[in-house]
Amino acid sequence: MSVITITGGSFRNPERLTNALAQAFQAWAEDDINGAYWDDQFRDMGLWQYDRETRRKNGEIVGSPRDIYDTGALYESGIESLRINSSSNEISANWNWNARNSSGQAYARYVHEGEGTNYGNPRPWTDELVFPQKFDNSVVKKALLNKIKTALRS
Repeated sequence: MSVITITGGSFRNPERLTNALAQAFQAWAEDDINGAYWDDQFRDMGLWQYDRETRRKNGEIVGSPRDIYDTGALYESGIESLRINSSSNEISANWNWNARNSSGQAYARYVHEGEGTNYGNPRPWTDELVFPQKFDNSVVKKALLNKIKTALRS
């Protein structure tokens, strides 16, 4: 077996590579996460049994099973809050889940962690983006890699 040693290398037009990666990340955050992923998490996440009925202010009665989408307020607060931050050496996507319940309390943490009136029913919709071990085996990572491959081909 012969060994090849590479003693140096360089990129031609590194700005093109940087721009392609940034565009791929932004398209992934906007299309794959803020679109399809959050839709799946909120609309298709497993339903759970709720042992009582809730009468909303509009008179609607909601019983069991319940879903994370509920009135859509929490979902909309995240979707509308997407911010892409970019600098010369970093790009990030941030969401601010700041919906309030009828008492004026921010309730994303209660839903996510299964606290308060959501006790025992956590719906951790952000975990695949937050925890590396979950991200590594996720469809969102595959979607990001596909966006990067496409961007590098163009």
